[in-house]
Amino acid sequence: QAFYLWLFLTNQLGLLYLTLNRFVVLSSQQQANVRELLKYQECSENHLLLKEGEIANSFYFIVEGVIRQYYNVEDREITERFAVEDDFVCSLYSFLLRKPSRENISSISKCKFLSLSYEGLQYLYDSDPVWNKVVRLLMEKHFIELEERSFLLKAQTAPERYDDLMQRKPDLIDRVKLGHIASYLGITQETLSRVRARYRNRQRIRKQSSEI
Repeated sequence: QAFYLWLFLTNQLGLLYLTLNRFVVLSSQQQANVRELLKYQECSENHLLLKEGEIANSFYFIVEGVIRQYYNVEDREITERFAVEDDFVCSLYSFLLRKPSRENISSISKCKFLSLSYEGLQYLYDSDPVWNKVVRLLMEKHFIELEERSFLLKAQTAPERYDDLMQRKPDLIDRVKLGHIASYLGITQETLSRVRARYRNRQRIRKQSSEI
């Protein structure tokens, strides 16, 4: 049993290293350094990893499952982001500034992930300058995503936003409640139902045309 656990964790670490190598190619020593600081965790569906008002102390790498980041606005939940396998998730405002979080982070499904504590990240910063570069590149990627999302909400129609989501994460619609999808797209669930019906109809027509 211990061997299978070791093999499982080795595979998950391998996935993390492959992801980080897209930013900076890590040496075997650098991989070993971060491995010592990572914690493997699992959680059930609808588990709050971070609650509004708490200070974020962990930076997560998702191995399996779907995570949702959302804000409470009056009596509504506003979905800001979905994170799936091979992705990172954290309340950066709270984590970096050590201030109470403005958002909630919750599991949509059973999840498996690797976490790095705030203290662990500071240790990496001090031990090797490569980690400053890794995190900077991760932050750049995150803020680019935020800017793209801001543009979608302000400049695109509901069908265009849905098309964009289906191009980027086509399997998400089958893994997430439609209410959460509607909130993420900034529309009502009724509007989402109409948009989905039109999208399926277009896909059906395209398929029929390609078969002629």
